[in-house]
Amino acid sequence: MKTDQVISQFLLASSAAPVQQTKGAVHTTKNQAARKNTVHSAVLLPIVSVHDRAHLLFCKRSNILNSHPSQICFPGGKVEQQDANIINTALRETEEEIGLSITESQVLGTLPLLSTLTGYQITPVVAKVHQHAKWLGQSAEVQHTFVLPLKQLKAQKNWQTFNFIHKGESVSLEGFMTPHGLLWGATAKIVKQFIQLV
Repeated sequence: MKTDQVISQFLLASSAAPVQQTKGAVHTTKNQAARKNTVHSAVLLPIVSVHDRAHLLFCKRSNILNSHPSQICFPGGKVEQQDANIINTALRETEEEIGLSITESQVLGTLPLLSTLTGYQITPVVAKVHQHAKWLGQSAEVQHTFVLPLKQLKAQKNWQTFNFIHKGESVSLEGFMTPHGLLWGATAKIVKQFIQLV
């Protein structure tokens, strides 16, 4: 899938929230999170062009972290007091984790808020990564980074359904086996949201 086509389709999708609607949203969502005992956070869904084909950039978390060790994810984290808005959260966390700096002019929009089984409310921020941008292969929080072709992620045959028990209830989640481990959980849901738009 050509990168420019993917970006155009995302921008044209009616469910893609305009960037300006998220300005100042941090303070509202922080109050909501406090009432519901949830943690508001943001992740960056970075679109990387490799030979003019769209890929998504992922991280594999360090295996020494207390939270979600060794899991595949997008860069991101919790809202902090200094964040001007939810987009700033995603950009700040991305730079802290993998050294990738993206200006807001490259942010394309957001996906719908996602609530997780572990009490997080995640806002996925979609962004185009500059052609010559550089990022770290690993850091204190990230074991390594890698990209996957969007074409592979869009192919339903590459996804499997996994069943497990959570708090006594049966839960089914889709997963995608990568060369670096299983892409599943909230990150898989975010990927599925995105590929439905493009």
